[in-house]
Amino acid sequence: MATLNFTIDEALDILRANSIGGESLKKIKAEQDGLLVTVAGGISVLVRQESFVQGVLKLSIGSKSWAYKMADTLGKIDEKLDEAIRDYPFIRREDKSLFIDLNEALRTRVKGIQIKDFKLQDRIVKIEV
Repeated sequence: MATLNFTIDEALDILRANSIGGESLKKIKAEQDGLLVTVAGGISVLVRQESFVQGVLKLSIGSKSWAYKMADTLGKIDEKLDEAIRDYPFIRREDKSLFIDLNEALRTRVKGIQIKDFKLQDRIVKIEV
């Protein structure tokens, strides 16, 4: 068993190097308890880890900004989320949550490794394999 620790910036560099993230995500900044993501249209969204169960990471999506609330009322948040995850069959959206099957995502790139635990906290990504 091994544990990998990355800063949020290091983890994002790895995702970008592997062309994961898409055009819809304009800016990502580490926050103490999650990520502040700016999506197309300049809307800031706070993404937090809710759980990690059997290889599936659940992230909550929300914001207190008026722009987010207005865009959400118009259905634009769901539209932008769907656009951002369209090319990733291992990600699905339910309401304001994203479910990412990390083991499925990893399996397409690396054989023989399975993620047993995942934590996003204190600006650190901790992965146990």
